[in-house]
Amino acid sequence: MDHPAVRYLFVIGTAAFLQYTLFTQFRIAGVSADLLLVVAIGAGIVAGAERGAIVGFACGLCLDLLVTTPFGLGAISGLVAGVVAGLLEGATVHSARWLTSVIAFLSSAAGVLTFAIAGSLLGRSDMLSLHVFTILAVVGASSALLVFPVVRVCRWADPEDLLLRAAVR
Repeated sequence: MDHPAVRYLFVIGTAAFLQYTLFTQFRIAGVSADLLLVVAIGAGIVAGAERGAIVGFACGLCLDLLVTTPFGLGAISGLVAGVVAGLLEGATVHSARWLTSVIAFLSSAAGVLTFAIAGSLLGRSDMLSLHVFTILAVVGASSALLVFPVVRVCRWADPEDLLLRAAVR
């Protein structure tokens, strides 16, 4: 279990299990936290946009297997969230905890909006309703809180990148 791909598969599998056994039980306004999206964001923060895209795509595929929305929406939204997190993290000059929360919030918003817009383009017009703002708020706030333990897990999954990126928290 020394290779990052194997470690990330373990992390994604655990996140999927926790998402559908624990996180879906706790809802605010009918919306639960999206742990798989946070894993994509954590990978982007820890290892950059490219790794965030790969892990986000894998997280999204896992989500696509578990929900009834059009296949591929989760993969696209996870990819976008991972890339946005990696690019925003790379653009920051100093590391502050509040900045990590802001990056997680913005990255999750990008992922949720990508999911809703792509779903609407694929014929699911119900995905672009006013409820999207509630989803953005709940998923964004939960991502801003959950990003800290997930970043620690992603550092475990990708330890060699710790040596390469001094700006990572």
